[in-house]
This record gives sequence, C-alpha cells and structure tokens, in this order.
Amino acid sequence: MSVWRMVVLAGLAAAGLHSSPAEAYGRDGHRIVCELAYSLMTEAARAEVDRLMAADRIYETFPESCSWADIVRGTIIRESAPWHYTNQPRDDRTIDEGDCAEDGCIISAINMHAEQFANRSNDAETRLQGLKFLAHWIGDIHQPLHVSIEGNRGGNDIPVLWRGERHTNLHRVWDSEIILDYMSETWPWVPERERWRYFMEELAADIPLAHSTVYTDVDPIAWAQESHDIVRSRDFAYFWATEENMIEPGDAYYERGLRISRQRLQLAAVRLAGVLNTLTAPAEGGSMTGPALD
Repeated sequence: MSVWRMVVLAGLAAAGLHSSPAEAYGRDGHRIVCELAYSLMTEAARAEVDRLMAADRIYETFPESCSWADIVRGTIIRESAPWHYTNQPRDDRTIDEGDCAEDGCIISAINMHAEQFANRSNDAETRLQGLKFLAHWIGDIHQPLHVSIEGNRGGNDIPVLWRGERHTNLHRVWDSEIILDYMSETWPWVPERERWRYFMEELAADIPLAHSTVYTDVDPIAWAQESHDIVRSRDFAYFWATEENMIEPGDAYYERGLRISRQRLQLAAVRLAGVLNTLTAPAEGGSMTGPALD
C-alpha cells in the first residue's frame, strides 16, 4: 500500500469518528452534489471525469472523491485549510475579490482549481486534483456558513441545542444536522449509509431542467454573495448570535433550513455540472446560464 493511500485512509477513518467543523454538508452532502452533477453532465464531461478518476489511487467513484479535500486539509495539503471558506467583516455586506485572505479563500480556490482542471497541458494527476478540489469547493460555497462573518469560525463557536434534543453548533446544523434529520425521518427503513442516494434522487426529480444541457460560467463571487445574504438574513439566527448564549432552534427553523438546504444542494449540483460541461466543451461550443431554482 502506498504512503499516500495509507495517509488518506487514516484520515477517512478519523473523519468517521469525528466530524470536521468545516466539512460542508458532511460526506453525504458532497456525495449528493457530485452524484447529481454527474447525472447532469454532457457525455464529454462524464468521459473526462471517468478518465481522470480511473487513475485515482484512493477512490473508485467521483461522488466518493468529493470529500477528499476535507481529508487532505489536515494531512498532506495543509495549506488548503483556508480555501474552504471566506469570512467578512460584520459591516461588509458585499463579496469581492479583495475579501480573500493572503493565503487564499474559497473564491480564489474555485478559480485556481477550475484552471488547474481545464488546462490540458497539465498532467492527469494534476488535473484530477483540480477536479476533486473544484467539486468540493462548489459544494462548500453553497453551504451558507462557509461565507460567514469574522469572529466565530463560521458558526462553529455558536452553541446550539438542536430541536430540543442534542447539543451541537450552528455550523454543524447546516453541515449535517438538517440533512441527517430529514433523511432519517423520511427513509428510516433504509440503512444509514445508503439514504443519501434516496435524497439525491428526490432532489433530482425536482430540478426544472427539462432535459436541457446546462453550461455555467465559473462565478464564485456571485455564489458566495448568495450564501452571505442567507447568513445575514433575520431567520438564519446567526448575525447577532454570540458564543455566550446558546440558541435553541426548533421545528420551524428546521423546516426553513431544510428548504434552503435543498435549494443550495440543487444549485451546487447544477452549477458543478454546468462548470464541468463548459470546461470540457469544444472551444467553439456556446454557453448558457443554468436555471433558477425557486
């Protein structure tokens, strides 16, 4: 077994025991985004993803590889840690390029890894790394608290008593608690490790694509602005939250959060597919914007 594989498998084992505070949507959320995106890709995009994934030394499928960025941030690519998010000053409502920290942020990471994947002069291993990072970042940027306000680590320091049942934090609520609750309550008879596929299929059936092919420009500032507007909204219960005061979201918050989470997962998947379709299209191919999801 290669050293690379041993390190990553050890990281995966640790992730199974302790959820990373910045693991957007958890592993199931990233699987959902990537599996759904794969179903929306053109034949050319799927062929290129399959070709690169065939050389992957860890993962057999594209959806499974989409949590790789959460593993390597703490092991072999430590410099990637700040690429998972961007933080805004409390009085700054507008996202722009200058908001990135000196060591990068999710906005610059999306641009960097889109180029790394798209550049055909790169070797296959470099392009595969770009693909796995890009897929993860597009999932992350649609989890609202990855575009947060400075000072509380994206809600990780905001204590929560979730639905009167368990102690957690606000970041984890949006990473996992909302999605896990929905899947366990909707498909209790399905083994836990398989529920994400049922949720993915349900989300896929609700996307108004009408069998059209989607092409999407790489636009992380616009995507980040959407998330930032959500976290600043009154109903999100984040802007004025403090580390000293526990918040206690109940079922009404869960229902609102589920609606937002469904939409953000769908948008992430459509945009990931659209970006990969665009980056693998022939040079003369046109492009169009993906559909709005209400």
